Amino acid sequence: MKISKSIKEAMLKGIKIIKEHISGEDIYSALPESDKFEIEFCIEIEKSGYYNLYLKSKIEKYAMAVYLVDIDGLCYGDVRLNSESSEVSKVKIGRVFLESGQKKIKIYAGWGMAQVYGIEVEKTDFQGGIPSFELANKNASDKCKILMEYFSEIYGKAIVAGQHTNTAVGPEIAYLEYQTGKKPALRGFDFLGYTKHTITDNMTYDAMFEVMMNRGSVEEAIKWHKEFGGIVTFCWHWFSPTGGSDKTFYTKNTDFDIEAALCPNTKENKLLMEDIYEIGKWLKIMADADVPVIFRPLHEADGRWFWWGAKGSEAYKRLYYLLYDVYTNCFKLNNLIWVWNAPHPDWRIEKDYYDVAGVDFYAPPQNYGPLSFWYDYVYELTEAKKPIALTENGPIPDPDVLQNTKTYWLWFMPWWGGFTTDGKINSFEHLKKVYSHPYVITLDRFDLFRG
Repeated sequence: MKISKSIKEAMLKGIKIIKEHISGEDIYSALPESDKFEIEFCIEIEKSGYYNLYLKSKIEKYAMAVYLVDIDGLCYGDVRLNSESSEVSKVKIGRVFLESGQKKIKIYAGWGMAQVYGIEVEKTDFQGGIPSFELANKNASDKCKILMEYFSEIYGKAIVAGQHTNTAVGPEIAYLEYQTGKKPALRGFDFLGYTKHTITDNMTYDAMFEVMMNRGSVEEAIKWHKEFGGIVTFCWHWFSPTGGSDKTFYTKNTDFDIEAALCPNTKENKLLMEDIYEIGKWLKIMADADVPVIFRPLHEADGRWFWWGAKGSEAYKRLYYLLYDVYTNCFKLNNLIWVWNAPHPDWRIEKDYYDVAGVDFYAPPQNYGPLSFWYDYVYELTEAKKPIALTENGPIPDPDVLQNTKTYWLWFMPWWGGFTTDGKINSFEHLKKVYSHPYVITLDRFDLFRG
């Protein structure tokens, strides 16, 4: 293993580099003193195949650090360091398929303070496996079954192009067609404006715009499916049932107590159930129109920045199971394909209550890496039993790189607005490459529900 000249260059960027001599090896450590932390390692891969990558590091006891990881300039995800001791430890970054030859692995950006000692690479005989595409709801509609069967057929052979649209109008779709000549097969919608307490204290124009322009999304979702034959997915930025300041789906903007809301006969429980039933009515409208909906509720709960994750994993899981029970057994919503989107061992939902595992990750602008470490992480977390989708992203992974690294995301879904339209996150040249690539399923190539 060779330390590249980037270490020397890093010294000029405000990073303290420490050289130690341990067990006959020169070990390099880094203490980031600015946001320009960067260390690059060069390794030689003798034979193409799957490899486990490990980072040797040391951080303060009970501290945390998170850094991005690039291989040959492409983002593969991040590494998350935490320790109950201040000793040197070896942390698995992820498993990845690497072609033979020299590879440059860069650890950079992020936050926290760590001493980085080195990279270790371990050949593995991992071959991969095919997840189950059987739906959790045994009474699922025919269209849901047909869609999941389609997903199973394209698994590892293609990726579905998706685009989130935060407003009913969805100008991102028209702009994509203008830039590329094509539309995504999957359009993302939000229930953001559909509950009773979306008018809040100290409301900014930004929040008001999102709420008002979001209304009408259900009608547009039905149109997207009926007129264009497209696939529909909904998330739910759930405004706090008890109100608060500005965008109250954020934990910091509301004092709503999810634990109290899960107790029967409380004020919080009454308001919670009113919201659940309100969204259930709109889901029922789509069910009656025979529109299958990929439903991603309570997203990113493990981050705790949304109120549904603020009180920890147990409260989140109780709320998730409540939603599943009400919508599946009370509303009889058989048009839902359920997405679990809190990928952490402590926040794991039982496999009989979801169909697809979702990852939300934003690589640096115009870095079109495959995000393979996150894929591998959730592959292990789900015990290879569920398909995995990139349910939110910034830059769209390069389709060629996805194939070369055997990273089998089911779909991608850039966020709305400038993530797609300003050319800074995804360049217009990259959008054109992605939307014309044979590996990518755009709306014109998706004819399952047309005709």
